[in-house]
Amino acid sequence: MTGSRSHYVVALSFLMGSAFFYACGEEIYTGGLCAETDDCHSEYQNVPGTICVGGQCVCWEPGTGICCARGQEEPNCILECRPCHECGVRPAECEGIPEPPGWCDTDADCPGPPDAVCGMGRCVENRCELVIHQGPIASQIQGDCKEVHCTAGGKLVELPTILDPYDDGNQCTLDTCDNGTPRNPSFYRVACPLIGDGFCHKGQCVECYSGDPTMNECPAGYGCDHVLCVPVHCVDNQISPGETDRDCGGPCRPCATGLRCARSSDCEDGVCRAGVCRLPACDDGAKNGPETGKDCGGGCPRRCPAGEGCLTGADCESGVCWAGACQAPTCTDGIENGDELGIDCGGELCNSACPED
Repeated sequence: MTGSRSHYVVALSFLMGSAFFYACGEEIYTGGLCAETDDCHSEYQNVPGTICVGGQCVCWEPGTGICCARGQEEPNCILECRPCHECGVRPAECEGIPEPPGWCDTDADCPGPPDAVCGMGRCVENRCELVIHQGPIASQIQGDCKEVHCTAGGKLVELPTILDPYDDGNQCTLDTCDNGTPRNPSFYRVACPLIGDGFCHKGQCVECYSGDPTMNECPAGYGCDHVLCVPVHCVDNQISPGETDRDCGGPCRPCATGLRCARSSDCEDGVCRAGVCRLPACDDGAKNGPETGKDCGGGCPRRCPAGEGCLTGADCESGVCWAGACQAPTCTDGIENGDELGIDCGGELCNSACPED
């Protein structure tokens, strides 16, 4: 046995004070030394499972070594031949012998499921176990007509559902799901559901529609100018009192870019400068053009904050658009937003730590 073997004997052997000595002509072996196997199991030293090989007590079974059990330390432990994976400190003869599959000391030794959000590996009595949270996960993208589930094998799958339609915030569309795909078909020629007045036309609630004789009725003294009921002088092809340009501005429909105006409300794009309606811009202080909010969303480089209008998540700082408005980040919206370090994990707001790759 090498010099490091001296810690492989029971406490009794160390009481003898030397590796071996002579008493009354009899040679006594301690410290792991031996002449035959019986010397390894005497009243002076006894390490179960050893045999004498080359003058040293060694474990006879391959894959074993003289050691303390896991969680125990010398000298307050019983040294004996143990499988290498059961050794608290692996002896030299265990070098190069791998741990058996599934053996562990801590949870960190255990692999998790294919998708970390579905569970974790746990070390239970030195054996790895896989804990799976089967079923729908907490983090879901609202309105995508899908529900994300963890399978029994710990993998994420998307299942179509009709219970998760996208609310586009438009009273003139039907929010529905079509085999896992959101659909918002437009109503046509029906009364606007929320206000009970006007008509739904091409997905918008309008006062009238001049292109359809069944939808162009306006109150007495008013006429239909495309989709608005306006005073009759607003459709006489003249600049009448109150109008800023021909049949527009004032009480009439807003004027197009380049026409005269007195205030922002006289213009289609809400921008009146130097008495003329101007083209929309992403810094003009008005919601106009393709913007979904004031100077944000749509074609503008700036995304809209929570509460501003939107058509899709791409219009919003949070990446979440619901019912026509940008939503504040949450820890269950299925999007990495706010100060999160991953999807719905990390940061100051979310309790769950992000899984390691």
